[in-house]
Amino acid sequence: MDASIRKRMANVVLATITVVAFATALAQTTELRVWFGRENFIPADQFAVFHAENPDIRVNFEVIRLEDVPTQLILAQRAGQAPDIVQIASHTVPQMASSGLLQSIGELVERWQTEMPESYAALAPITWSAASYDGEIYGASLFNQSMYLFYRADWLAEAGITQTPRTLDEVLAAARAMSTLPAGGERIGFSVIGTANVPPVWELPLFMSLGGQFVDGVPQLDSEAGYAFIDFYQTLMRDGLAHPDSLAWDPGEMRAAVIGGRAGMMIEGEHIYVPIHERIAYGSGDWSFTLLPHREGAESEARYIALGFPFLMTAASENDDAVLKVLEYLSRPDILMNVALTYQPTSNLRVAEDPRYLAAKPWAMDILPLFEQVVQFPAHPSNQLEIMDVLVELRQEMLANPTADSVDMAKRYQALLDEAASR
Repeated sequence: MDASIRKRMANVVLATITVVAFATALAQTTELRVWFGRENFIPADQFAVFHAENPDIRVNFEVIRLEDVPTQLILAQRAGQAPDIVQIASHTVPQMASSGLLQSIGELVERWQTEMPESYAALAPITWSAASYDGEIYGASLFNQSMYLFYRADWLAEAGITQTPRTLDEVLAAARAMSTLPAGGERIGFSVIGTANVPPVWELPLFMSLGGQFVDGVPQLDSEAGYAFIDFYQTLMRDGLAHPDSLAWDPGEMRAAVIGGRAGMMIEGEHIYVPIHERIAYGSGDWSFTLLPHREGAESEARYIALGFPFLMTAASENDDAVLKVLEYLSRPDILMNVALTYQPTSNLRVAEDPRYLAAKPWAMDILPLFEQVVQFPAHPSNQLEIMDVLVELRQEMLANPTADSVDMAKRYQALLDEAASR
């Protein structure tokens, strides 16, 4: 055979082998899709280190708002385009799990504990409890917080109030005192959300701190706690303690009023203390926080709820090993640190004790004993989203009709809640 022909044949064979090898490599690469609930939760390295460690796994990620995930996941699953991992608010875990949208990772957690014991040991129990339903673990809640009463301590001192307000009546008294302070401009005592575009995760923690109870995941508004809860928001509007435009305010506007020095108190989570600290340093004595108020004489009934943002494995995923590797990666202190420093606190105990974290969030040690008192959100197993919709309607009526009878309003909305739960 001519040498040139043999050379060409050898080149063809080599090219064929190269193409086959490349195709085989592509076939062996696992594509994993992740939905993050906020851009802030995305690791700073955008999985660069993960890809270097796991060249056979490619993580593709995008942001789907926490509030939109339940609906979007249903649509994606029907279309055969569901991601492998989704991040949602913990109160929607029961409904998504009972709807068959998630799958248990109990066996993966056991592997995690056995194969990566040091990594597993760094995670607080809430990592699993905030991502569980009916005895099954569906993911890992690496970021968790609660809602607290933020207040301007310097304004209280200016008003002659020396005690931190702890009861509902004391909060209202403090709001009145703050609202009358001379400020060279508008000053309101309490900043609230009124828009219908966000879930009632600011109001429900207050309902529980006032002793509000749930029966099978349904808030019992027709109760002393429910009456006090509704009357509180009505009083804020009726007595001019909240901004008259509050009905249209979203979380950004509520926070801006406080950060901008126009409002003295609000119900808010720890992550907002970061931008407040940048403007008014914590430890200056100008602002602080405490547990949400309880009803006078009913402190023993108060409960404080945890809000988690777990990463969950969807029912559509068939990539157990890859999912485990991604969850473990997201839980690492060096990966979590940037998010924890600038945004949500984490359940990784090593991060919580890191000097960098304590320096960036000097309130962290003060908030720890408060967070230790939190309990899981008592969500409805199948109709939580419908219940939340009713509570958003209540939010708007409380602010729009401040002179209506609070007991009558509680009874009407209790009927709507019961109906929503039974659909």
